[in-house]
Formats: sequence, C-alpha cells, structure tokens
Amino acid sequence: QALGMLAGSQIFGRERIEISILMEEAVRLLGEQEVIKRAVPAGLAYKKGQERELSAGLTRMADVLETIMGKAQVEERRKRLAELDELVLAGQKDLDNKQPLEARKFFRRAMENYGDEPGLLVDLGNRLMLAGLVAEAVEYVQKSIETAPTDMRAYVFLAQCHEALGETIKAEEVIRATLRRFGPNEDLFVRLAKAELGRRAWKEALADAQAALEVNPVGREALRIAEAASERGRNLGLQEMAARR
Repeated sequence: QALGMLAGSQIFGRERIEISILMEEAVRLLGEQEVIKRAVPAGLAYKKGQERELSAGLTRMADVLETIMGKAQVEERRKRLAELDELVLAGQKDLDNKQPLEARKFFRRAMENYGDEPGLLVDLGNRLMLAGLVAEAVEYVQKSIETAPTDMRAYVFLAQCHEALGETIKAEEVIRATLRRFGPNEDLFVRLAKAELGRRAWKEALADAQAALEVNPVGREALRIAEAASERGRNLGLQEMAARR
C-alpha cells in the first residue's frame, strides 16, 4: 500500500530521500522472510521510480499467499474436527458398552483439547446423563457456562441435571437465574411452576404459571398448572378457615 501511495505522490527533496531509505529497509526485511524467499528466489529489491511495478508484484503475491493460508486453515479445521469426532465417538462407544471409566477418559481429553468448540461441553454432558452418569454431566455443563455464558442451553441442561439428581431446589435456583439473565421464557416458567406444584407451593406455582401465560396465553401446560394451583390453593384456604373456626 505504501509503494502504491508513493508511486502517485509528489514528494521531493529530503523527505523523498528519507522515505526511500525506509522503503528500501522495509523491502529488505520483507525479503528475508522464509516464505518470501521460497516465493521469490531471486530476492526483492526496491528501486526508485519502480514503486508501482513492485507494488503490483507484492499485491499478486499477497493474494496467492492469502489463498494458500486460507486453504491451510480450512484443512487444519477439518483435521481438528476429525480428531474431536474420534474422541467423542470412542467415548460414546464405551458408554454403550457399559465402560464409563474409559468413556470418561475420552470425554476428558475432548474437553481439555477442544472445550472451546461451541456446544461440545453440553453435548458431552448430555451423553453422560443419558448413560446415567448425571453427577459427571454437571461438571461439563458448569464448565460450558464458564466458557460460553451466553448459551442458554447449558443453564437449562444444568437444571435438568439437578432435577435428575433429586435436587429440586437447586434446579429451581438455576431456572430463576436463567430467567433473570435471558428474560421471560414460557418453557422455563412452566418447568418452574411444575416443580413448585410438586412441592405444594401453590402461590408460587400459580404466579409462575401466570407468567408463562403472559408469554403464551394459550399454553396448555401453563393453563393446567394454573388451574390446579388455584384450585388447591383455594381448598387449602378453606381448610385453614375451617380449622380457625
């Protein structure tokens, strides 16, 4: 770019001499790069008055190198994903064969080497949970939240893990935190209301079911929970009144 600008400029005197000295040094340093030596065995040289020709030659070379580097990056990406697939499939095979210890080794390597791949940690956690290794799944999902805090799937899956472990209060805490972070969500409100209905927290269940209905006024599950919570809450109120009498 500098050569192209210099070719069309009207710079004379001492400034031109200083620029030419710097340009000659820059071209010399560029020519010492191994990739340039391979591309131009005869070497690069800066000559006053030939800036336009040198600029055009370097531009063509840059385009070729960019194409080559782009292909190399694509190939490296394919190689990376192939290695990751091998680890995940090997781990899944061990899970299918009831060999969880061996599966953990493959999944651990996948997490350590490729943990930045989008969705990988949630996928590994899901595979572990389906194999009945729920406690191990929690580790992967929590790590996913640390590395990708904007991925809501990890929060939802963490709540599912706590539910599977019988830790309903923790599951509710995760769901509430998810709602605060990502905003209203019908499915999450329904899941929360269902959990509250299960532990007979009628008021909370009704409130969250109504929150789900605000998102989707015709949601069948939310309507069912709202009706059940309202009916049982009303019956409880009548029983309390009768007891006081």
